[in-house]
Amino acid sequence: MRAEKIYSVFVKELRVVARERRLLAIIIMQPIILVSVFGYAFSGEIKNVGVAVVDEDGSELSLKLVYALHSSDAFDIKYFVYSRSEAVELVKLGKVHSAIYIPRNFEREFRNGSASIEVYVDESNYNVAKSVIEGINAISSELSRSFFGGIRVEQRYVFTTKTRLIDFIAPAIIGVVTQMLGLILSSSSVAREKEEGTLELIFSTPLKSSELILGKFAAVTSIIMLDVFVVMAITHFAFDVEIRGNIFLLILAQLLFLTGSIGVGLAISAVSATQLQGIQASMLFALISIFLSGFFYPLESMPEGARMISYFVPLTYANIAFREVMIKGNGLEVVYPHIAILLLYTLVSISIAVTLLRKVVGGGRK
Repeated sequence: MRAEKIYSVFVKELRVVARERRLLAIIIMQPIILVSVFGYAFSGEIKNVGVAVVDEDGSELSLKLVYALHSSDAFDIKYFVYSRSEAVELVKLGKVHSAIYIPRNFEREFRNGSASIEVYVDESNYNVAKSVIEGINAISSELSRSFFGGIRVEQRYVFTTKTRLIDFIAPAIIGVVTQMLGLILSSSSVAREKEEGTLELIFSTPLKSSELILGKFAAVTSIIMLDVFVVMAITHFAFDVEIRGNIFLLILAQLLFLTGSIGVGLAISAVSATQLQGIQASMLFALISIFLSGFFYPLESMPEGARMISYFVPLTYANIAFREVMIKGNGLEVVYPHIAILLLYTLVSISIAVTLLRKVVGGGRK
C-alpha cells in the first residue's frame, strides 16, 4: 500500500463530504446539539416530584414533616387535601406522582416509636417511584433521629407493575420504535427517488402528485403498524407485560403518533437532496425527542428551559398516553388531552409535508 494513494482517497472523501453542505451541517451540529441537550437537561438527580399531602394529625410534628418535604429538592407539594381517597384520586389522574397520608395520633405514636405514614406511589414511572420512597425514608429517618422517636413508611402502589422495569419502559419503547421507523422510512422515501432518478420516470406517468404522496404514506404506515404489533406481541407474550386499558384506544394513539411522525419524515425527505441527508436529519430529530420526552428522566426534574421544550415534543404526549392506557388502564376521559395533541401533531405535520412534496413533485412535472 502506498501512502500517497491512501492520502488521495482521504482527500477525495473529505471533499465529497464538504460538497454536501446540508450533510456537513448535520455532521457538525448533531454532536453539539446532543451533548448540549443531554448536559443541560439531565443532572442525574430526580427532583421536584409532584406530591399531594393529607395531614389528619395537624400536630407540631406532622407540620415539621410537611415542612421537611417542602424544603426538600426532591418533592414539590402541589396539593393539600382532606382525605386519603382525594389524594389517591390525584395520583390516578396523573396530577401527582405520589400521595403522603399522615394519620391522626401521628405525634403521640411517634413518642412511642410506632408512628407510621402511608405513601401512595404511581409505580407506572419506575424511577420516580423508587426515588419517592427513598426520599421519604430519608426524611423520616432524619426526623426520628432529631426528635427521638420512630416513623415507619408504609408503601402503597396505586398502579402496581410487579416492580419490574420492563412494565414501565415497554410503552416508551413502543413510542420510540414507532417514531424511529416512521422517520427513517419516510425521510428516505422521496430523497431516494431523487437520488436514483426514478422521480423523473414517475413524472412521465399519469400518476397524480396526491396519489404518489398517499401511496407512499399508506405503504410506510402499514409496514410500521405491523412492526408495532410485533413489538406489542413480544412484550406481552414473552415478557408478560399487560395492556390494562382499551386496546383500540391504544391503537388510535399509536396511529396518530405514527402518522404525525411520517409527516415529519416526508417533510424532511422533501427538502433533502439525498437519502443520507434525510436519515441524518431524522435521526437528530428522533434523538432530541427521546432525550426530552421523559423516556429516561422525569420531566419535573428537568430545568425549566428543557421542560418547556419537552412540551413541544410529540413523543412526550405519546409516552404519557401509552403509559396511561397500558399500565394504568385509563380510558379516553383521562387520555383525551394527549390524544388531542397527537391529532394536532398529525394534522400540522401532514399539511407541511403535503405542501413541500407538492412543490417537489409539481416542480418536477414542469
